[in-house]
Amino acid sequence: MTATAARPESSVSAWRSPLTSYYLLVSATGILVLVGLAVVLSSSSIASIRTDNGNAYAGFVTQLIALAVGMTALVIGARMPVTFWRRAAPFVLYGSMALLAVVLATGFAVGGNKAWIRIAGFSLQPSEIAKLGLALYLGVVLSRFRDRLTHPQHILMPGGLMAGIVLVLVLAGRDMGTAMILLVVVATAFWVAGVPGRFFGIAGVLGAVGIVALVFSAKSRVARIEQWFTGECVGDACWQQTHGTWALASGGLWGLGPGMSREKWGWLPASDNDYIFAIIGEEFGLLGTLLILAAFAMILVAVTRIVTRSTDRFVQIAGAAIGAWIVIQAVVNIAVVLEFLPVTGVPLPLVSSGGSSLIMSLAAMGVLLSFARHEPGAAEAFAARPSVVRRSLSVLSRGRRRG
Repeated sequence: MTATAARPESSVSAWRSPLTSYYLLVSATGILVLVGLAVVLSSSSIASIRTDNGNAYAGFVTQLIALAVGMTALVIGARMPVTFWRRAAPFVLYGSMALLAVVLATGFAVGGNKAWIRIAGFSLQPSEIAKLGLALYLGVVLSRFRDRLTHPQHILMPGGLMAGIVLVLVLAGRDMGTAMILLVVVATAFWVAGVPGRFFGIAGVLGAVGIVALVFSAKSRVARIEQWFTGECVGDACWQQTHGTWALASGGLWGLGPGMSREKWGWLPASDNDYIFAIIGEEFGLLGTLLILAAFAMILVAVTRIVTRSTDRFVQIAGAAIGAWIVIQAVVNIAVVLEFLPVTGVPLPLVSSGGSSLIMSLAAMGVLLSFARHEPGAAEAFAARPSVVRRSLSVLSRGRRRG
C-alpha cells in the first residue's frame, strides 16, 4: 500500500517541479531532431544522387551542417538570461527586415516564392529569422505598454506597425504560407498581452478579406484550394497529395522500416521537406507518426507551463508566440499531408530538411529553454541538482568502497 501510494505522489511532485518544462523541451527537441535526421537521410538520398553528381549524402551533409549551427544556437541561447533576449529582440527583428529587403532586391525564387538569398554558397530564408525576431520584439513592446493596449494607437504603435511591415515584406515575395504563420505569431502575442477581444473581431474581418484577396491574386492558389475543396483534379494536380496519402497508408502500424520508403524514389515531391511526415508514416508506421505528435504535444505543454508559471510579462508573451509558431506550423504541415488543408508549403519544424528552418527552430527552442531555466524555483533546482561529474564520481567511489 505504501509503495503504491508513493508512485502517484512522486508523479505529482515531478509534474510540479520547476524543471519539468525544461526537460519536456529537451526531450521533445531530441525526439524530433533524431527522427528528422533519420528520415532526411533516407528521403533526400535519391534526389541527391540525381542532382549532386551521384553523391547520395549531399543533402544530408547540408542538414548536418545546419544542425551543428542550430545546436550551437540552442545551447548558447539556453544559457542566456532573459534580459539578454529582451535586449536582443530589436536587433533580431531589424536584421531580419533588412535581409527581407535584400531578398526582394537580389533574392531568388523556389516554387514561385521569392524568399531566399545566397550567402557563402548556402541559401538563407530570412523569413525564418523574422518569426523569432517578431515574437521577441512583440514580447518587449507589448509587455512595456501592457496597461495601454485598450486603445488602437497603442496597439498599432509600434508593435502592430512592425508586424505589418514584416508581413508586407514576406507577402511581396509571394510566400503566403510563411505569412500565415507570422499572423499566428502576432495574434498569439497580442492575445496573451491582453488586447481586448473586440479588436480581434475587427482584425479577423480585415484579415479574412485580405486572405481572400491574396488567394484570388494568384491562379495557382485558387487552383489548389479548388482541388482540395472539390477533390477534382486535372492531370497531375493531386499527384503530391495522393502519393503522400499512399505513403502513410502503406506504412501501416509498424512501417516498412528505416530507409525502406518506396515513395521517396521520385514519386513524392518534397519528400524530405514539406511531405516528410508522409515518409515518417511510411517508414515508421502509425507509431512513428504518433511519436512526432507526442513530441509536439510535449512542447505545447511545456510552453503552457512557462506562460502560466512565469511572472515576467515578456517571457509570457514571447514564449507563447514562439510556442504558437512551432506548434501551429507543425499542425498546418501535418494537416496538409493528411489532406485536411490545401498545400501551403511550410516545413515541419525541427524535422524537415532545410537549413534556415532547422537553425531558427533550434534557436527558438534555445530561447524557450532559457525561459524554462528562469521559471520560479528553476534556478534553485538547477543549483541543488548534482552535476554529471559529481554523480559519476560518487558512483565510482561507492564502487571502490564495495570492492
